[in-house]
Amino acid sequence: MTKRAAPAPILEMRGISVRYGDVVALRGVDFDLRPGEIHALVGEHRAGKSTLVKLLSGAVRKERGEITLAGEAVEAFTPASSMRRKIGMLYQEINVVPSLNAVENIFAGQTPVRWLGRPDHRLMISRARDLFQRLNVDINLEVPLFKLSMAEQLMVELARVLSIDPRIIIFDEISSKLTPVEMEVVYPILFQARREERSIIYISHNMDEIFHLADRVTVLKDGVGVGTEEIKGLDRMKLLRMTYSFVLSRDELEQDNKELFSLKKYNESIVRNLPVGVLILDDRNKLYMLNAPAAKLLGIAREGGVSRSIESLSLRRKIREYGEIIRCIKEQKEGRWEEARLSDGRVLKVSTFPFKDEDYKFLGTIILLEDITKELLFKDYLLRAGRVASVAELAAGIAHEINNPLGIILNYTDLLKRKSMVAADGRENVLIIESELQRIKEIIASLLSFSRIEDTHMIPVDLEGTLDDVERLVRHKMLEKEVRFVRRRADGRAVVRGNGNKLKQVFINLLLNSVEAVRPGGTIEVESRVRAEPPTVEVRVIDDGCGIPDGIRDRIFDPFFSTKSAEKNTGLGLSISQHIIETHEGFLDFRSGDRTVFTVHLPLLKQ
Repeated sequence: MTKRAAPAPILEMRGISVRYGDVVALRGVDFDLRPGEIHALVGEHRAGKSTLVKLLSGAVRKERGEITLAGEAVEAFTPASSMRRKIGMLYQEINVVPSLNAVENIFAGQTPVRWLGRPDHRLMISRARDLFQRLNVDINLEVPLFKLSMAEQLMVELARVLSIDPRIIIFDEISSKLTPVEMEVVYPILFQARREERSIIYISHNMDEIFHLADRVTVLKDGVGVGTEEIKGLDRMKLLRMTYSFVLSRDELEQDNKELFSLKKYNESIVRNLPVGVLILDDRNKLYMLNAPAAKLLGIAREGGVSRSIESLSLRRKIREYGEIIRCIKEQKEGRWEEARLSDGRVLKVSTFPFKDEDYKFLGTIILLEDITKELLFKDYLLRAGRVASVAELAAGIAHEINNPLGIILNYTDLLKRKSMVAADGRENVLIIESELQRIKEIIASLLSFSRIEDTHMIPVDLEGTLDDVERLVRHKMLEKEVRFVRRRADGRAVVRGNGNKLKQVFINLLLNSVEAVRPGGTIEVESRVRAEPPTVEVRVIDDGCGIPDGIRDRIFDPFFSTKSAEKNTGLGLSISQHIIETHEGFLDFRSGDRTVFTVHLPLLKQ
């Protein structure tokens, strides 16, 4: 009987190389994906697994290599083009907008519309219910996602992926975020997707999962492809040795149970790959194991750190609650600190657990560290967002009240101009007063338009008028710093379909960032262009400020990442701006050198 030929791959990646600054993440990696298969991707921490799949989601761009999707060469993906090509990804970190509800998250960037271009809310709610029925989960569709559990948020993310009818689905360490019971909901979805000829890339460190789910497995190590194997007939020990970087010593090779030793190393590798910080102390309170998140949180070098006493790690100056924690460890007690403070301002949740063998002999202590700084910042952000909404309503009320007497004053200045008794120089003064009053009226109109928080419909928006409003609202900040402002208008009609207030939010954020970046006397330019092919409007915000350092350029769109004061900034501005532009079917990019340029690309509204 002749052997059946393998189907042609739906995806081929050849010689893929990716670099983050000076760090090489992938070095000439090959990978292919067949129709209707579950292809596992494994490797140690920082082996390059997430980087490889982020190329397909548009979050990362390759330095070298070729990508072919369904027989078509693809130079690069963007988040929008990835969605159009029906590639869905569930990231290692939950990737939802917490302030939006489930329906808004699922259909962000792909909102179905009815007549006059209005969002079809009934259709979205109906589709969302169908998706959650397929997932066999009950989700409250009306509340913002920050009120749901992490597992429920992940189900919303999965529903968003399924809503595009994907032909490729990527799961990045999903089992590390869900309990075994919750994963029982996900496994049938994987098998159903395979029966529907959808292709799945499944990243996991759990060998049991891989042998249970996958058809093939590819191993990465230090950014290099070690090899691809068919799961059928693959020996578990061979996969362990391919995946994990340890070498057996002569004494260890002479052990009768080499498999037990290898599994011990495998279990240690699981601890090292956990997303929370873990320190394991032995019965003498010396460091037995330290994973990468713990080392990063505490600023401890992993090399040479093992076998040192807990007192020698110089944590007393780093953790405010150090005395309480060390006392709990020495007394072999469980302990929990909900908000332990680090000297650099970060906040940790710390737990200590003494563990014993079956004879109740004390073996050591496990210390868990979880950075909750972002969580606390987000709670503070939500409180302040509520206050901002109240201030916006108050500002709108005050502006309306000011408008009434302002209209009366303008009427009287008009009467004064017509009076023959007014001397020539007096008439000139009246004209100046009228000009300044008109300017006040324009500023109030801009403030009123920005404070209409109930406006959520997508309508034709004139970007030039939007930028005029933004300029008026931000000009006082530029005057305070004596910044030179240059405006270049588009030659053509710069009209897009969108939400005017949300677009103002983006441009205000970009301009305020530029104001903070430039020195007194610096220059900020706003330039809009209309391009024919493809029909696009580009708005560039340019400044000659301090620029963006190489080391943080890959992170500036990450939620909660900020180089500013943590007390005043949540680090959500650029992340939210990027999300707003993507929901308008556009994208936001930047470059930084002698000048920093942020460019908003939006599709031109067809006339």
